[in-house]
Amino acid sequence: MRQIVLQPDGKLAVYSTVVDNLVVYDATPDEVAAEAADFARETASPKATAEQAAERIRRARETAQRKAAHVLAGEPHRAYRHPLSWPDIEAMITAEPDPS
Repeated sequence: MRQIVLQPDGKLAVYSTVVDNLVVYDATPDEVAAEAADFARETASPKATAEQAAERIRRARETAQRKAAHVLAGEPHRAYRHPLSWPDIEAMITAEPDPS
């Protein structure tokens, strides 16, 4: 899962639970939307038709734009069920890995 988060300087970051790290930072809403479209393109099924892939990419871009707008408006709860804050992200990134 990826989640758009507001940085303290007002720019956007994207946190990925797959890599447990930021995959985008210091971004504008357009850059976040472009990254979402790129991710959708890269992860599209090889069995998808060109039309299906294009629709998936379009939806990913629109969804990212909508979620970025909610985050920038101070309403991340409208985009995510359990929104992360910048302090949450910092704590996850700097936490010591579990040795077990």
